[in-house]
Amino acid sequence: MINVDLLIKNNKTIGYFITGHADFSEHGSDIVCSAVTILAYTCVNTLDKFADEVKFIDDGEILHLETSDSSLEIDTVFTYFETGIQTLLGNYSDYVKLRYKET
Repeated sequence: MINVDLLIKNNKTIGYFITGHADFSEHGSDIVCSAVTILAYTCVNTLDKFADEVKFIDDGEILHLETSDSSLEIDTVFTYFETGIQTLLGNYSDYVKLRYKET
């Protein structure tokens, strides 16, 4: 199971924390893991265009992103990320879990 925690502060998304593996299929050909990974990397790469400070960790076990910056563009990037994860839940809810965590 992939666990996606959206990090919330003052009613705004400031990052995410992703752990686990979908185990939908074999490592290297798992479309659910691939989908979450591309959403996570698209989010961080897009935030780099709008935020001055982006902390990102990918240590092979976790993907962790946080920013203290705030703008309409940053909010939009996180909204698209959340929408992507929610879309995955529509078909793969046995493999992905979305939670909201206040920080």
